[in-house]
Amino acid sequence: MINTLFNDKWLKEFSVIPLNFNTKEVQNYCKLAETIWVEPIIGEKFYEELLYQIKNNQVSEENSTLLVEAIYPYLGFCIAYEALPSLMYHVNETSVTKGHSDNSDAIDLKEANFFENHLRRQIEARKDYLIKYLRTHCDSFPLYHPTGCGCDGCSTGGKLHAPKPLWTVYGTRKRCTTLL
Repeated sequence: MINTLFNDKWLKEFSVIPLNFNTKEVQNYCKLAETIWVEPIIGEKFYEELLYQIKNNQVSEENSTLLVEAIYPYLGFCIAYEALPSLMYHVNETSVTKGHSDNSDAIDLKEANFFENHLRRQIEARKDYLIKYLRTHCDSFPLYHPTGCGCDGCSTGGKLHAPKPLWTVYGTRKRCTTLL
């Protein structure tokens, strides 16, 4: 089993995915969303520490508060965002088809774009909150090293990741965002 920060309980509580949803369809996106969205913000060492503490059921009080107040709400929307295309479309032996059931119709492309943009705005707001929370409480997280935080305990010279200009040029419109 893949070691992740998130489980089914947290996914249903902190995302737009309904409580009666079969989460097996989106479990593959948990680790992917953590790698794309969370690890670049908190750094590899801090991410590995959180994984270790969760796996061994030894999460510190500060890390528990961080997870519940900032990371889980952020990560829940990130997982939904990453899983959205596979929830809308299904790959079968003949082609890619639109999701369709007996009682409901699938949304069209315009509605899907609206929903995706809505999720993206939620992600950006929650990302800003996560970064603000980490910078405000950086003394409690010795493995978190932001760039230019301003506090004495944090390094101000290093970068988490060098930006990749093509992600910014060819990606969707974002507000002050570099994906990796």
